[in-house]
Amino acid sequence: MPALSWEKAISVACKSQFSSRSLLIILAIMLPLLLAGAHAVTADQASAHNEVVQLEVGDSLVLESDRPSIQQVFLEGNLSAATVDKPTRYPADYFQLNSSLPGTYQLQVIFNQSSDYNVNLFVRQNGTNAIYNSTAFYVSGGSFELDINAYFVPNSAASELEVPSTSAWDGFTSWMGNFGQAFPTWVKALYLILGVQFLAVGGLWIRRESARKEAATQPIDIGDKVYLWLDVTYKFLLATFVAIVAIMGGELILLFVLRFMFLVSINLLSLWDLFVVCFAAGAVIITYFIRFTLGKAFDLKPIEDE
Repeated sequence: MPALSWEKAISVACKSQFSSRSLLIILAIMLPLLLAGAHAVTADQASAHNEVVQLEVGDSLVLESDRPSIQQVFLEGNLSAATVDKPTRYPADYFQLNSSLPGTYQLQVIFNQSSDYNVNLFVRQNGTNAIYNSTAFYVSGGSFELDINAYFVPNSAASELEVPSTSAWDGFTSWMGNFGQAFPTWVKALYLILGVQFLAVGGLWIRRESARKEAATQPIDIGDKVYLWLDVTYKFLLATFVAIVAIMGGELILLFVLRFMFLVSINLLSLWDLFVVCFAAGAVIITYFIRFTLGKAFDLKPIEDE
């Protein structure tokens, strides 16, 4: 029995030693293969480089290579405003991008060439064709990836602020233009039409009354004429205010009746404008108080009240 046990122990030890040697031999063979595969994979992967470029609207972002090494181009951004001068087929040696609107574009370009090649990235200024923001790359061969973030900003010449005019008349006309934009077109037309009518009718009425007073040896002085014109202005503003309220209120009543009585929904242009109503009411009130104050201070009154 002891002799048999020793033989088994020796056999197990020999097998263990053989297994260890086999494992070392396998590792010695596989390790160079693994290292060579890793090196090949690393060599096949393209080296990447990031660039940030800022240029003005209208300028061109240009990529050039001394060999046809541009394999693929990926562009992201507002393509409707972009103009791309691209080659008819790939691989190519140039690519150009410009934009008509401010915005950001992400550009990914893949290069590949078996021999060495040079890549130039630059901006060509619109109009003068001057070159700025130029960057050059040398690649000894193989794949190369260039990621570009292009920021198109508004043109500095077009965005220069105009020097404000120092003329009082220019300032007044600018203020009147901005103030007039607050009123709808139909309100402006209403003021214009009623203003012309009241001006014509009021002028004829004052001229007729002046002639009648002069015939009765009671001529109207300049103060009376000013008061009469102020009275015409007050009636004009009052009539315009009533017309505006009637038109806006009529539309609201019409929509209310159609929607809640006839269950009909009509999309009409909304005429309601609180600013217009308040402005018209304020103009009437101010004119009335001026007219009232002048009448009390100088004992003036409309001709029809005499």
